[in-house]
Amino acid sequence: MNPEAPTEKLKQLFSQDPFAAKLGIELLEVAPGYAKTRLRLDGSHLNFLGFVHGGTLFGLLDYAFAAASNSHNYSAAAISMSVQFVSAPRPDGLLYAEAREVEKTRKLGLYEMVVREEDGKLICRSDGRVYRIGEPLVEGAKSNSSPLFT
Repeated sequence: MNPEAPTEKLKQLFSQDPFAAKLGIELLEVAPGYAKTRLRLDGSHLNFLGFVHGGTLFGLLDYAFAAASNSHNYSAAAISMSVQFVSAPRPDGLLYAEAREVEKTRKLGLYEMVVREEDGKLICRSDGRVYRIGEPLVEGAKSNSSPLFT
């Protein structure tokens, strides 16, 4: 029996995230070391000043980060994340977040994330580091890479 490549199973698993669902975030793409998400903003994403809440943007970044960092079919937990807010998005805009793996070692991974509006305008950027726990997320599926990263 050939084990399935885990990407589709992982995408299905990541799509069950209750917090992302509550915010309305959609997972568009997952590949080894990469993820792309989308969020249509509405009044529930605003703060008391009428601007998009920083927690909404952080949640969008974090979800893309989580999908990208767990995309090798080995569990990884965030140990640090910093965010730089660049510009305010339109309160009713469409946002896209992308996370890309910059570096991976046996136990650590470094990721860069960005959020952009539909027209490409940069809203915020982030760097995050994960600790690789190493437990398979999808049993019976082959991994996208070795548990012992180089």
